[in-house]
Amino acid sequence: MNSRLKKQAEALAALSAADRARLEHLAVLAQLTADEIWPEVWQYGFDDVEQSIQADIEGQEDIAAGRTISNEDVMAQALQIVEANARRKRKTG
Repeated sequence: MNSRLKKQAEALAALSAADRARLEHLAVLAQLTADEIWPEVWQYGFDDVEQSIQADIEGQEDIAAGRTISNEDVMAQALQIVEANARRKRKTG
């Protein structure tokens, strides 16, 4: 086992009961096991991982409810923005 994985395993084993419960809760939300989500929690921290999971859940809810913008619409809007900026630069440049 390399030193990084060893440190990660040691940190997991040293979690308090409260942190272990929080890890288990995050794993359930992410539909993963605690061991699967631990590397991300270890690297980014509980708060960041929890925010990421919540954002993903909200995004999935938006998709399910049809609150999305099609790729075609996004690309058309992006093209309009690029063209508007290009015209301004040609006029001033």
